[in-house]
Amino acid sequence: MRAGWFEDATARSAVGREARTVAWDATPLGPPSSWPQSLRHAVRLCFSTRFAVMMVWGPDLTMIYNDGYREMLGSDKHPGALGASARVVWGEIWDDISPLFDTVLTTGQPTLSRDLYLLMNRSGYDEETYFTFSYSPLSDDDGRIVGVLDIATETTQGVVNHRRLATLGAVHAALPTTFTDLRRFALPVVKALSMSPDISRAAVYDVNGPGVVLESGEAQEADELALVVRAVRSGRRQVAHGMVVKPVRSDRGSGMLAVLVLRGTTVRPWDEDYIRFMVVLSRTVDAALRDGVRRRAHDDALRLRAVRLEEERARATEVSLALQRAVLTDPPQFDDLEVVVHYQPAAAERDIGGDWYDAFATHDGSTTLVIGDVIGHDLGAAVVMGQLRALVRAIGYDSQETPARVLERVDAAIDGLALGSAAMATVLVACVEQTPGQQPGRLRTVRWSSAGHPPPILVRADGTCEILTVRNDLLLGMDPGAPRRDHTVDIGPGDTLVLYTDGLIETRDSGLHARLDKLAGVLEGTHTADLGSVVRTALSGMLSAAADDDVAIVMVRATPPGGTSSGRDPIEAGSATAVGQTRPPGSTKAPERPARAAPTRSKEQQR
Repeated sequence: MRAGWFEDATARSAVGREARTVAWDATPLGPPSSWPQSLRHAVRLCFSTRFAVMMVWGPDLTMIYNDGYREMLGSDKHPGALGASARVVWGEIWDDISPLFDTVLTTGQPTLSRDLYLLMNRSGYDEETYFTFSYSPLSDDDGRIVGVLDIATETTQGVVNHRRLATLGAVHAALPTTFTDLRRFALPVVKALSMSPDISRAAVYDVNGPGVVLESGEAQEADELALVVRAVRSGRRQVAHGMVVKPVRSDRGSGMLAVLVLRGTTVRPWDEDYIRFMVVLSRTVDAALRDGVRRRAHDDALRLRAVRLEEERARATEVSLALQRAVLTDPPQFDDLEVVVHYQPAAAERDIGGDWYDAFATHDGSTTLVIGDVIGHDLGAAVVMGQLRALVRAIGYDSQETPARVLERVDAAIDGLALGSAAMATVLVACVEQTPGQQPGRLRTVRWSSAGHPPPILVRADGTCEILTVRNDLLLGMDPGAPRRDHTVDIGPGDTLVLYTDGLIETRDSGLHARLDKLAGVLEGTHTADLGSVVRTALSGMLSAAADDDVAIVMVRATPPGGTSSGRDPIEAGSATAVGQTRPPGSTKAPERPARAAPTRSKEQQR
């Protein structure tokens, strides 16, 4: 006779409907119609949730469970576990879980286990499993603890996947990048594989030698050698039950370097996940061995090539320095202006860059200052730098035009001579003029035009600094038709105009505006120092020991009539100049002092 409450409780559960077929009269629980209300409530709870729930009741720990728990019983334990004793159903793991049952039944305190390892036999073989579960007490109608409620989830797949990822990481970390022979490659790899619970055997075969080079774990089985031979002959990976055999082919022809054997453990099912893991592992080792052999085979050729490249680089550097010495000529001396120029290459060992400076008296008697920077850092940039410097000097000397018109004509020459995009550069041209209304030897006008170059800085005779920020025009070489603008500023005796390339201010860590402000701060108060000292102050205040870029500097200071130059202190050897002199890198002798130029006059005065 069926109990109505039991029919209702199991109606919406597949396992519940199977539970109706159990001969409960033959179990310690008796027929469901006789079950106490407390047991009935627990059964209703068990079959009302889709979460995995199992309960035991009575001294024999008779089991009842729902659909969610069904999967945990594997292929062999269900449906026989319904109405059976938990001691019998879980006999192979009872030593592991019985203390937990005892704790709940004797103390009434619930338990919680996370990722507990259990070696089950639920599908015909010993299987490694992991569970997170909680045991809670169940009381009868009189309040006595007579049962246990198990709410569980299986975490086996997550634990195993995490472990396999860790194995892949460990093998990656162990892979040697250089080695002298196959055994030295295999030693760290096989050691890392031997630490994985998913690898019961790892072996590396040398197809050109005595066979097994190195192995770990279980002994070789009868079918292994046959699979190795098949892999060598076919050149293809062999996958058998519980084993992956991977041939490592050479990049050259059909040669074979080695064969890797990986055997899995018997306590995990040999499924698609396991096969995929073993294949990825074998490919990882395969790629590392092949790459290492390739690298070793090319080492001698690479070393020889490096020697040749170093020789070529040395020759190119020699040519570059010769070109640099030729183009970075000495500035002239003026009766009423003090000029200092400076060039410092980057700390990195490389060819000359594209930075340059110039200072010369033009055809009309004005003093012209030039600072520029060609894009790039190689011999090509140095060649273009020489071409641009010559263009600016020739056009600036002969044209009697303002700096903006000079740059426009240089742009047109770059286009007409088809120098191309390699001639792209930042340039600033400045003319120091004296208009008819300005008292000789006193007030002067600096007229300049900037093709994308950092702004000049003016150190006044009272020590204050001005950043002469204007809207920059396009770089040279970008647009031959681009209009350019002139800008002016008046300077008096003791004022110092500072021109420089971006190597003095640009860094990876700070913004341009912040670096400009810093340079102005460094130069502030240098009005009484000689120009050589001002250059050193700028370099030490702005650059670290290992500068990332070349630096060129031009400084000009207005002196009163009959005044003398204060800049007789030379910059230290390496790239600095005394007043009116340039000493390029590598020079051992100061150049001769050029003839004095005529006093400066304005463009308007000349015309």
